[in-house]
Amino acid sequence: MQKLGKGIMYALIVIVSLFMMIPLLFTVIGSFANYWGSSLFASGWTLKWYREVFHYYGATILFTLVIAISTVIINVLLGTMTAYQFSKTNSRWMMIMEEILTLPIAVPGVAIALALIQTYAPLREAGWLILLGHVIVTFPLIFRTVLGTLRTKNFKALDESAATLGADPFYRFFYVILPSIKSAVLSGAMLVFLLSLGEFNMTFFLYTPLKVTLPVGLYEAYSSLRIEIGSAYTVVFLVIAVPLMFILHKLNQSSTYTRGGV
Repeated sequence: MQKLGKGIMYALIVIVSLFMMIPLLFTVIGSFANYWGSSLFASGWTLKWYREVFHYYGATILFTLVIAISTVIINVLLGTMTAYQFSKTNSRWMMIMEEILTLPIAVPGVAIALALIQTYAPLREAGWLILLGHVIVTFPLIFRTVLGTLRTKNFKALDESAATLGADPFYRFFYVILPSIKSAVLSGAMLVFLLSLGEFNMTFFLYTPLKVTLPVGLYEAYSSLRIEIGSAYTVVFLVIAVPLMFILHKLNQSSTYTRGGV
C-alpha cells in the first residue's frame, strides 16, 4: 500500500507538471516557427522573431530591468529598516501599522494605479509613477520576509548586546543585524524583483507610449502583432525570470539566520 501511495503521488506530480509546462513548451517551440499554424514548422524555422523583439522592444526590456532593480534597491532599504524597527516592539499600535503596511497585497492593482494617477498625475509622463507603484506593491514582500525572520530568532537580545557595547543604532543595524539576516534579505529582494518584473495589472494603467514595461509590451505583442513575436517575447521573459526563480529556490533552502554573516 505504501508503494502504491508513493506511485500515485509521483504520478500526480508528473501530471500537474506536464499540465503546466506543455503550454510553455509550445510557446518556446512556436517562437522558432516561420508561421504558427496547424503545423508549426511547415514553413520552416527562423530566429527573426527574436530580432523583431529586440528591435521593437529592446528599450522596453531595458526600462523594465531599470524599474525592477530600482524597486529592489528602494525596498531593501525601506523594508529591512522598517522591519527592524517593528521587530523591537510589540505595541498594539505598531501591530495595526504592520497590517496597514501589508494592505497593498490585498488591494487590486487597478485601484492602486487609479489612486496614484489621481494623486501624483505629473509624475506619470516620466515613468516615475510606475516605479512608485512597484515600490508600493512589492514592499510587503520584503517587509514580511525580514520581519518574520527577525521574530523567529532572538535578534532583540543580539541588538541589545551590541548596544551595551556602545554600538549606535546605525552601526547595530548595518554591521550586526543586517549581516545576520542576509539570506532573508536576499530572498525578499528576489521576490520583489520577480514580482516587479512580471507586474501587469497596475502597470497597464500607469504606462505611457514611451514608458512601457515588459509585461505590457508582451500583451501588445500578442494583441497587435504576430503570435510568433509574442512567443519570442515570452521566451525572453522566461530567460530572465527562470534563473532568478532558481536562485530564489536555493536561497530558501539556506538558513535565514547565520552568525557573523557567515
